[in-house]
Amino acid sequence: MPSKTEHVTKAEGNETFVSGIALTAQPNIDWALVVIFYAAVHYVEAYLSLTGIHLRSHATRDNCVGRDSRLRLIFREYGDLKYYAYNARYEVMPFSASDVANVALPALDKIKAQLKPLL
Repeated sequence: MPSKTEHVTKAEGNETFVSGIALTAQPNIDWALVVIFYAAVHYVEAYLSLTGIHLRSHATRDNCVGRDSRLRLIFREYGDLKYYAYNARYEVMPFSASDVANVALPALDKIKAQLKPLL
């Protein structure tokens, strides 16, 4: 199972990748939303790894985020990122660069602000 450090490294790598994407075309916007969600997943997994929990399914992770007292504070943001990522991948919803800048990245920032001090 990946360690806390490996999860954080992966999350930070995802953030670096997103920062290099030009949000001028729909495929780039879609992939930015997906990668931002997976950065959030890795921050959550880094936190959970400290307690020996390693989750492999989104449904189980969603339940854990809703139950854990510290993760519950980021439940809405995590859910928003999952919504954007899912709909960008499967439902072909036309998200914009503004969605990335004004919704997804601030949601990830709140998740990081909540979890990084715990890591």
